[in-house]
Amino acid sequence: MMQYPARFALAGAATLALLLSGCAGLPGYPAATDTPVAQFVAGVDCQAPNLNNWIPVQDGVPAQTDLTATHPDAPAPGMVPDGFEPVVASLCTFSGSIDDDEGRWSAVTIETRKGDFSALLAALAQPNDQAGLNQACTADMEIVPELWLENAAGEAMRAAWPRTSCGKTKPATSKALEKLELTDTVKLPLVLQIARPALDAGCAMSTGTPEQSLLFGTTGLQTYTTQIGQDPEPIPVPPAEIPSYAGVDGASVCIYTVDPVTEPDLSELESIEGFDDDMLGSMLTLRSGTFTSATTLEADAAALLPSAASALQAPACAIEPTRFAVLWPERAGTGLDTPIQVELNGCQRLFVPASNPLVPAPALLAALIG
Repeated sequence: MMQYPARFALAGAATLALLLSGCAGLPGYPAATDTPVAQFVAGVDCQAPNLNNWIPVQDGVPAQTDLTATHPDAPAPGMVPDGFEPVVASLCTFSGSIDDDEGRWSAVTIETRKGDFSALLAALAQPNDQAGLNQACTADMEIVPELWLENAAGEAMRAAWPRTSCGKTKPATSKALEKLELTDTVKLPLVLQIARPALDAGCAMSTGTPEQSLLFGTTGLQTYTTQIGQDPEPIPVPPAEIPSYAGVDGASVCIYTVDPVTEPDLSELESIEGFDDDMLGSMLTLRSGTFTSATTLEADAAALLPSAASALQAPACAIEPTRFAVLWPERAGTGLDTPIQVELNGCQRLFVPASNPLVPAPALLAALIG
């Protein structure tokens, strides 16, 4: 018997038991028993935009690199119509990534299964269970692929997974799919997440401005995990003491343009103890920058970095920059995790972890501005 894909299992390392007052209110999983009959479309489409609209489009990535934009929305999932005879089942799982000449794309993996569909059709015909009064459910998360069925004429439908009273999928469907033969697996790109220049340079597409260093006492940077769809991971928190750049002999440089500021809507935010509206507003208006280019420092400019942390403190200044650089120093070919930020215009200050704004060496600033 073939192994059923592991991503059909429950996600998460731990399961939190949670008593819910009726599971009928679980988002996206109504416990009604009257699932509508599915609609037919011409062929399976795992790249339909409404199937993966949770995937973010990174700032700085051209809109035309959203490959889902040219696809129509998929129909709502439903019951298998009477008399429908599928010959192919397609499972769409939205995870992982694809790298090509343009950069790194979010991706969908499509598994094709064939065989005797009688067990699957019987499983899909089961009604959803109605939640009971004071139903006890667990708050774990289930990763459920999109399930498409297609007949010999090319008519395709998006199938609804029958649900338990807690909104989880009933096991009969997954067991029936496991019995079908896996005949093909293909991965397709969806939305460009990291453009090739940024990917090659190891730069994030979007990162916090030097202003965040003043607010939080550390460079407000974010990078992304290698797997698109996972949550962004912050750069490791630098030590409380000012880092040493002794022996630094090189640096990669990521250049960013500051994004336009947008005023936050605080009307729907609930009050948070210890934070007034002004404080919440300042947190929500933190500026970020979008990647524009990357370079490396020449040897003479890199030689200025060991003394960067001991530079003079910058005078008070309130001129907003529109461009800034993030420098990732290297020592004997090994990159350090304590970046340096430099405003390329405005106040033209230098920021290192656990320090006040500093005055950059004129030669360093000139090398960065170009």
